Amino acid sequence: MAYLLPQNERVRLDKLHSLAVLTPEDDPILDTLVEIGCISAKMPIGSIALLDAEWLWFKANRGLTEKKIPRDHAFCNYTILDDTPLVIPDAEKDSRFSDNPFVRGKEHIRFYAGVPIEVEPGIRIGCLCVLDRKPRELDRDAMQILRWLADCAAERLRQRGNARLLEFFSARRRDQLKASLKMIDAAKIALAQNAFTLFYQPKYELRTRRRVGFEALLRWRQADGSTLAPAAFAEALDDPEFSRRIGSYVLAEAISQAKTWQRAGFEFGHIAINVSSSQFANEEGKMAFADEVMVATKCASLSPSRLHIEVTEGVLLSRVENHVAKQLAQLRATGFKVAFDDFGTGFASLIHLKELEYDQIKIDGSFVRAMISSEGDMAIVKAVVGLARNLGKEVVAEGIETEAELSALIEMGCGYGQGYLLGRPTAASGVTEVVGNAK
Repeated sequence: MAYLLPQNERVRLDKLHSLAVLTPEDDPILDTLVEIGCISAKMPIGSIALLDAEWLWFKANRGLTEKKIPRDHAFCNYTILDDTPLVIPDAEKDSRFSDNPFVRGKEHIRFYAGVPIEVEPGIRIGCLCVLDRKPRELDRDAMQILRWLADCAAERLRQRGNARLLEFFSARRRDQLKASLKMIDAAKIALAQNAFTLFYQPKYELRTRRRVGFEALLRWRQADGSTLAPAAFAEALDDPEFSRRIGSYVLAEAISQAKTWQRAGFEFGHIAINVSSSQFANEEGKMAFADEVMVATKCASLSPSRLHIEVTEGVLLSRVENHVAKQLAQLRATGFKVAFDDFGTGFASLIHLKELEYDQIKIDGSFVRAMISSEGDMAIVKAVVGLARNLGKEVVAEGIETEAELSALIEMGCGYGQGYLLGRPTAASGVTEVVGNAK
């Protein structure tokens, strides 16, 4: 036998048989769980698989024609050995699976992620899994969804909570998820058709109102001439593949604009770009993000001081956080400035203030807009400004919309800011006019 058996195999099998779930009838709830798992993870194949003594039975599946396979072909044999998910980025490079018929045969499975289905403590009768025919990675959010779906599958197999699950996984919910998938596909097409552009919002030294730079903000041009801000296509930005591609576009476009302004003699200061966790991922055959930035600026004959890199706490807490820290340190050592964006909206920000290589803290606009009417928000903004100053870091306040907010920020010692009061985001062609109005 080529795989290990769980120590409680006999008890596990007895429990599986007692549930009477090894039947050929379709289960719409389990089918829906698999569908949601595939949509969330952007995978073409998924299943809820139950492991009997000699066979793996697909109780629900998407993208596979088999109803069962020999157990010694099952990746899930390894998944049920403990209570943690099993992720195989590339089965051809994993000695446990490189000769597996599912890898070498017609299915040619390369990626696998499975979460054990535990119906009682320590008793795992199968798994919920997603698969692909090419090497992949799975982000933390998708894995959390798969864990939750596996818990729902266990609940269903125990024959409890059916009405609640069925209500939740309604046709409307499935339609919403399918709509998200369509949004991702539409965004990919739009990128290929050059339908994205960058707007630029000025940043100022608050006390003197001297412009010091711009933040590049992504916009999606629509057929009617309007533009969509990132909140309108957030699902697409959460897709790792699209996020990497749009991130490279933003970098290239911002550097091109900086080069154009520099040649024209326009003193723009710097351009700040927002960076996602997917851009820091180690991908075989592709240049690391820090190297991409350094090569691009050098080719454009731009000083590193012309480009700022902004990262949020979500990037720092991603599965590539070690790559993030190393590459940010590399960029700072080369002369690029790094900003900790949307500070205060996460739960581990104070920890990262000690650990992260950065130069600026950007206070999230939600605190700035509320601080005049809220003592709590005012206290938070003052605390962040004081903390940053004690740490020797610059502070940028976002979302400044009124003179009262501006005066309060200046009084508490905040050095820099941006917002509608100072200048709205605009296309590069309109930057000079916007700057003139702000003055």
